[in-house]
Amino acid sequence: MLSRASPLARSAFRSAQPVARRAYAGAPNAAASNTPLFLGLAGLAGLGGYVYLQRNPSIGAKAKSEMHDAKDQAKSKFEDVKGDAKSKLDQVKGEAKAATATASTAAAGALVKDAWVPFKLESVENYNHNTKIYHFTFGEGNEDKSRGGEIPNALLVRSPEGDGEVKDAKGKPVIRPYTPISGNDQKGGLSLMIKEYKDGLLTPYISAMKPGSELLFKGPIPKFKYEPNQIDRGLCVSGGSGVTPMYQLITHSLSLPEDKTKWTLVFSNVTEADILLRKEFDALAKKNPDRFEVKYVLDKPPKGWKGETGFVTPEMISKVFPKGDDRVKAFVCGPPPQVKSLAGPKDGPRQGELLGAFKDLGYMADEVFKF
Repeated sequence: MLSRASPLARSAFRSAQPVARRAYAGAPNAAASNTPLFLGLAGLAGLGGYVYLQRNPSIGAKAKSEMHDAKDQAKSKFEDVKGDAKSKLDQVKGEAKAATATASTAAAGALVKDAWVPFKLESVENYNHNTKIYHFTFGEGNEDKSRGGEIPNALLVRSPEGDGEVKDAKGKPVIRPYTPISGNDQKGGLSLMIKEYKDGLLTPYISAMKPGSELLFKGPIPKFKYEPNQIDRGLCVSGGSGVTPMYQLITHSLSLPEDKTKWTLVFSNVTEADILLRKEFDALAKKNPDRFEVKYVLDKPPKGWKGETGFVTPEMISKVFPKGDDRVKAFVCGPPPQVKSLAGPKDGPRQGELLGAFKDLGYMADEVFKF
């Protein structure tokens, strides 16, 4: 049965072999043959687009313009985001700086707002027949501290507890507010100018103090938040020892290089000898002739007196400080009768209704401040 195949069978076998090989070899060529076709079509499309744009330049220009507009919008949005980020960063930096400054001021301040602190009397300077300047030291270890607080500010004073403590008729400690005449940034101590009233309770005690004795202090107490250039002109009207807040406010303003506010001080006293801080005010007027002027008013002027006399009246105010269309503010501090006649009485610690001379002159409530 192992005979050789017939010629017909061999021929059929040879004819079938090429068919099998062609069927196998032809399978990959079906996919590979599409690549040249795609490349050709892409080239034709690009060429067609080029020819189309060449024949229709307005279409190309429009597309180019829209591309530039999109680019500009993207750039603008980027700048806006960049600006917002910078603004936020500046805001955070400003808040951090303010917080640091506040913490630094609190750390440097020798006074405590809610507690009495003893300061030792270092020296006493006689100023005139009834007024002295008292220099207090913050004590050892506090040489780099200042009293702190915004200008203008005051502080509270009382005598130490125990024997010799000054009390009122109800047995309560006598407490009085005073405005320092020393600079707010003075380190190591502060100075008070105090006029003695013989029928007073606390001033006779202070007048009898000797260097080395102590007085209790609390504060600072903010009065009016002053900001440079918030007004164009300021008028200060004071009487007697009520001039100390004016001195603090005016010297502070004149010390600020960026502040252009102009000041007029109307300072009334009984006699020429009663004028406090006259040397200092005259020096300020000479140094700042374009920003500060002072008018002294006396009830009992000496012979040859060339200044104003009598009470401070609406007519006198209009004469030395004519009110215009600019931003002005009047500050008042003095004996209660004087404050009442000029601007109406205070309502305790509150300002109270505006009355008196300034109301008659047309001032508004927010244009007058009573210390």
